[in-house]
Amino acid sequence: MQHIKNNTMFNLTRIILISLFLAACSGTEEKAATDKTDTASTSTAVLSQAYGNGRITSASKLAQLASPASGVVMEIIKKENETVREGDILATLNTAAEEAEISRIIATINKQRASNKIASEEVLESEKKLLKRKRDYERSLALSKVNAETQDALESASLEYELEKSNLNNELNEKKVTNTELQALNAQLKIAKAKRDEKRIIAPSDGKVLEWLVTKGEGTQANSSVAQFAPKGALIATCEIDELLADELRLGQSVNVRSQDGRKLISTGKVIYLSDFLKRKSIFGDAASEAEDRRVRTVEISLDQQQNLLINSRVQCEIDLTQPTTK
Repeated sequence: MQHIKNNTMFNLTRIILISLFLAACSGTEEKAATDKTDTASTSTAVLSQAYGNGRITSASKLAQLASPASGVVMEIIKKENETVREGDILATLNTAAEEAEISRIIATINKQRASNKIASEEVLESEKKLLKRKRDYERSLALSKVNAETQDALESASLEYELEKSNLNNELNEKKVTNTELQALNAQLKIAKAKRDEKRIIAPSDGKVLEWLVTKGEGTQANSSVAQFAPKGALIATCEIDELLADELRLGQSVNVRSQDGRKLISTGKVIYLSDFLKRKSIFGDAASEAEDRRVRTVEISLDQQQNLLINSRVQCEIDLTQPTTK
């Protein structure tokens, strides 16, 4: 009887252990399946969108305008955000010395032109005299052939003719010299005006000055930046996408461009440019001393909304990786 009782307890314990084991295995399988589902969902969520920090800029790229020469800023003609045309004078440096040199050269040119005019008039006068001397000589020569003119008269006419030819030649040489000097002065004037123009900051294209880096009365060195200039053109968003999703990017993908905090939708757009290489994070990085040396891919995005956008404002770009794209 005791033996049967012991066997019954053993079988009951065995059944309980097997049940517990099966329950544990079932729980593990369910957890693994749940984890797998969660992982797949997370992976799908990550690959459906790519996020990047960026900023609003001009499609024509911003430019730093430089002063061609050293000097003191005398006048800022175009204000910040004022629309300008190519060739407009934006600001001027002190040009007193250059203007004085230009005035001196112009005065010399005017004097030389007067001399050139006199030389031209003397040439015309000599040509008239030469023509008369030639006729006198030809007449004396014809008369001498019929013994109607003395030899002395013929020689005198010939001498006067030769002297007038020599005089005309001298007048022509003098005119040539004055012309050469006038050309040299005009070249000097051109150089002087070029030096003066170097004291002017000129708009390289249609656009606007975003910011002046100098003020009136301030000195500036040659080739130093004096203003930030935005050429005329559409605005775009430039952003950086982490290297983990760099291969998922394609031209034509749809993008939502939001405010820096991600709350406000600023514009929609499409990917219009993808860099062909990865680079280190720029100022868009969260911190200058990030532990990981992560790389990013530069993306440019067209903007459907162009109004009320501030150049250089920070934005958040959400690229839809599931939309049809342009290869």
